[in-house]
Amino acid sequence: MSASPTAVKPHSSPGALRPTSDAALPGSSVSLLLLSLCFVLSGFAALVYQTAWTRQFGLVFGTSELAVATVLAAYMGGLALGAALIERWLPRITRPVLAYAVLELGIAVAAVVIVPALVAGSRWLLVAGFGGQAAPPSSEQFGTSLFYLAGAFVALVIPTTLMGATLPLLARHAVRDRTQIGRRIGLLYASNTAGAVAGALGTAFLLLPALGLTRSIWVGAAFNVVVFLLAAWLVQRERGAADASRPAPAAHPAAPREVHAGFRIGLSPGPGWVLPLMLLSGAVSFIHEVLWTRMLAQVVGSSIYAFGVMVGSFLSGIALGGAAGALLARTRSASVNALAAALFAAGVWAALAFLLLDGFVPARAGLYANLWFGFLLLLPLTFAIGTTYPLAVRVLADRAEDAAPASARVYAWNTVGGILGALAAGFVIIPALRYEGTIRLAAAASVVLALLAVLLLERRRAWIGAGVGVAALAGIVAFQPAVPERLLLSSPLNVGGTGRIEYYDVGRSASVVVLEQDGGLALRTNGLPEALMDSPGMPPRFSGEFWMSSLAVIANPAARDMLIVGFGGGVVVEGVPPSVQRIDVIELEPKVIEANRSTIGRRKFNPLGDPRVNLITNDALSLTDRRYDAIVSQPSHPWTAGASHLYTREFMQLARDHLSEDGVFVQWMNVAFLDEDLLRSLTATLIDVFGSTRIYRPDPNTLVFLAARRPLEVEVRLARSGGAPIAATPAHYARFGINVVEDLVAALAVDEAGAARLAAGAEPTTDDTNRMAASSVFELGRGLTADATGRALAEYDPLQGGAAWLYSGIGGQLDFGYIARRQLFFRGL
Repeated sequence: MSASPTAVKPHSSPGALRPTSDAALPGSSVSLLLLSLCFVLSGFAALVYQTAWTRQFGLVFGTSELAVATVLAAYMGGLALGAALIERWLPRITRPVLAYAVLELGIAVAAVVIVPALVAGSRWLLVAGFGGQAAPPSSEQFGTSLFYLAGAFVALVIPTTLMGATLPLLARHAVRDRTQIGRRIGLLYASNTAGAVAGALGTAFLLLPALGLTRSIWVGAAFNVVVFLLAAWLVQRERGAADASRPAPAAHPAAPREVHAGFRIGLSPGPGWVLPLMLLSGAVSFIHEVLWTRMLAQVVGSSIYAFGVMVGSFLSGIALGGAAGALLARTRSASVNALAAALFAAGVWAALAFLLLDGFVPARAGLYANLWFGFLLLLPLTFAIGTTYPLAVRVLADRAEDAAPASARVYAWNTVGGILGALAAGFVIIPALRYEGTIRLAAAASVVLALLAVLLLERRRAWIGAGVGVAALAGIVAFQPAVPERLLLSSPLNVGGTGRIEYYDVGRSASVVVLEQDGGLALRTNGLPEALMDSPGMPPRFSGEFWMSSLAVIANPAARDMLIVGFGGGVVVEGVPPSVQRIDVIELEPKVIEANRSTIGRRKFNPLGDPRVNLITNDALSLTDRRYDAIVSQPSHPWTAGASHLYTREFMQLARDHLSEDGVFVQWMNVAFLDEDLLRSLTATLIDVFGSTRIYRPDPNTLVFLAARRPLEVEVRLARSGGAPIAATPAHYARFGINVVEDLVAALAVDEAGAARLAAGAEPTTDDTNRMAASSVFELGRGLTADATGRALAEYDPLQGGAAWLYSGIGGQLDFGYIARRQLFFRGL
């Protein structure tokens, strides 16, 4: 999801779609119960790790889609490596459950001790190797991209390799005759995936909000330790029985050539072809997953909760499919037919689901209103995907002794395919073909794979292959999906679902849409409103966003270099005063810039035409030594993966380190995204990092936080300086409703003393315990209203509190009648 692999970032994990551990199914019911519990617990832990590590590396490498995707690829690469390595050792292992127990303990130790050290080392090496640049670098640099992949792989290779080895190990113990191959491996797969479902949901809804990143990882490690203890106890309990019931070592030939005799790929049809088919199937499965996660983000949102629900929905279908695959994999021939049918069903249902999507998009969007929507829509697709693994293992292995190496090889090939599919989907296919083109490609690929399974896995009569091929070709040609307009008009925030689409495209991290609304242009990413741009002839309007860059210069009149985090519709860039000479703008999604360029002719103002603007596609502020006189941060939706880390103490410390001595930091916030606790926490975070903090409220729904390391005597200095810098370019400031010092006094909701009282006792927001990312106040409709915000801030208002600096300091120079009239205007907004 994200995330989504993309903005699902949202992105589902390899652990989510592939089991990371399995176990034996010995004869006794007690053993079966214990080992099934082990599978569930290890699957739970795998999803905890995958979610937490992706977020941790996002804090090191940035949250650009490239950085997130390389972490996913490194994670999956370790799983594939583990499966490939254990295959060579299987004939020598006589006590696979004990080996499994040791691996689980190793995963726990690596997660708690080794990975944190290597993540810290990656951070240090990144800055040492690529830091010191004259300006924040673009995410397109090859060197940093290669470092992201190598750094993540090195940090994660130990635990992920151990995870990848567990399934073949326990297949070695579980399968004792050929009738058990598909059934038991399928049950192991389903059990572990069921644990992963719980892990995805538990991490999103319980662990991260309550415990934060580090302690969530500790919980995952504790689960691994419990698995180790249960498995070790079971080994002790059944040592005698296991030795008596396990086939003699001779039954597992030591020579790889004999064990793997059925795994070869020849020119003629045969079971060996299942390996390249599963590689391609893994790629296509991840294309489906990335595509649907990103499309459904338009309906359910992009929070950690939405990501957990989407991943859990995918995994639930896969777990059910794995169980069904276990029942269907009775013989090799039956497995071939079932595998072909599953691949065909995946393609057909993906096409049908897309065609039905616009007709079934809920009238009201949002996560909690649509918990079951994505699950039910995708259940047939994910069910079909889930059946393929046990079926493929049964196709490849026709003897009990071949089951474990076959499971390892299918796992490795399928996971490598998943890596290729995830990277290709996010970086190439979806940006090139958009949603409608990608679904056509993915559905066609699934159908073609079904045809190849029919033709390559068993010898069949020519007329069967020809008939299936003609039917597949006819279906591919007939499927001509259109742009999903109703989906693109929907929003998780349930804002204006009408308007003509003026621009639509899909980038690496988000879909970008520009709508004609209310005489202007509304920019959205993943359905979330980003900006409203004025069209020629549109009457003047007022928004608190206009104040951000102007307020920064009023607070620091000497400002010449400014950094703006997030371009959006360019509204903040429009507000940069003429006295600023250079404007660096960081924007994660290039399609946002393309959308702005494509609508230049429809806009009253063109911020991209400002020669001072330097656009940067990245968020790696740590790689530059450049210092700015002002940093303006306007990430618009604080719970999303690409924005939530921009409200933490660590980011604000990074921003402070990149400010000049008199530099100022400006932070935007919509009151609806906060409750009182979040408001207090955000204020406490700013005070903790900068010291001096003020809160302006230029319109009823907007808060603008101003922070610096020095005292912020904005109104006092402005009154005593004769109105500088406003007086230098009065027309610029007047456009945004800033004419005199009284305008600032009227908008000042909380001064430094009030901010200190507001933040008293509140805990700052950190990368480890990110209160913004874990907040669901807006999704639940519990955010502050304009009236509630006024009541919450009233006792900290310097006008109402009789602030000495105001009344005794400059009170004699102020027109309080004007201030009163200004506040009446404020109430009318």
